[in-house]
Amino acid sequence: MFAVGRIPWRESPTGNGGDTGGGGAVNGWWKVRVDAAVWCVGLLCLATLLSVPRPGRAAQTATDTVQETVNDVLYLLAELKENSRAGQRQWEIEQVVRRAFNYRDMAERALGEAGAGATAADRRQFVRLFVQVLRDDLTDRLRDYSVSQVVYLAEREEAEGVQVVVAPAGLAIDARMAFHMVVRNGGWLVDDVSIDGTSIVASYRTQFTRILREGSFSDLMEYLKLKAPVA
Repeated sequence: MFAVGRIPWRESPTGNGGDTGGGGAVNGWWKVRVDAAVWCVGLLCLATLLSVPRPGRAAQTATDTVQETVNDVLYLLAELKENSRAGQRQWEIEQVVRRAFNYRDMAERALGEAGAGATAADRRQFVRLFVQVLRDDLTDRLRDYSVSQVVYLAEREEAEGVQVVVAPAGLAIDARMAFHMVVRNGGWLVDDVSIDGTSIVASYRTQFTRILREGSFSDLMEYLKLKAPVA
C-alpha cells in the first residue's frame, strides 16, 4: 500500500549529478504512480463485477412483481375512476402492462402461424393493438379486486418460470387468476395469465386464428380496435 498524500520524490542530496540520487527518487515516484493506478483499476473492476446482474436471477420475487403490478392497476382504477379521466386511466394502465408483461412474445404466440404472412408493419400495429386488448382485459378482471383485499395464494415452480395465484378475499373461486412469470433481462415479467385454468394467450389465439381463416389481417385489426376502443 502507498501512503496517501505522501510525496516520495525529493531532490537528491548530490544535486543533479549521480544516479543514486535523482534517478532513484524518480524511479520511486514512478513506482508509486504505477501502484496507485493498478490499485484504482482493481477497485474499478471489482465495482463493475459487483454491479453486473447475475443471469437467471431477479431482484424481486415473482410474487413481489405480481403484487406491484396488481397494486398499480388498482391504484389507477381508484385514482382515475371519473369518466372524464378515462383516457388518462387507459394510458396509465397501458404503461403498467408494457412494463410488467412480456407482451411482445405474448402477441407473437397469440398470433400464431395464422399470421405468418403479415408484414413487419402489420405486426407492429398488431402488437400495439394487442397491448390495448391486454390492458382492457386486465382492467376488467381486476375491477372485482378493488372491493376486497387481494390474497396471494401460492407461488409454484413451472417448467419455464413460476406461477403466482391471486384472488380477492371473500369472492367466488372463479375470480382467481394465475400469473405465469418468466425472467427476462434480470427481472420477472408476466408471460401469460390463466383464468379458470384457461390461458388468455391460448384464448386469443383461438379467436385470432378464426378471424384470419375467415377474413384478412385487416379484419383482425378492426376486431382488435373494436375490442379495445380508445377513450
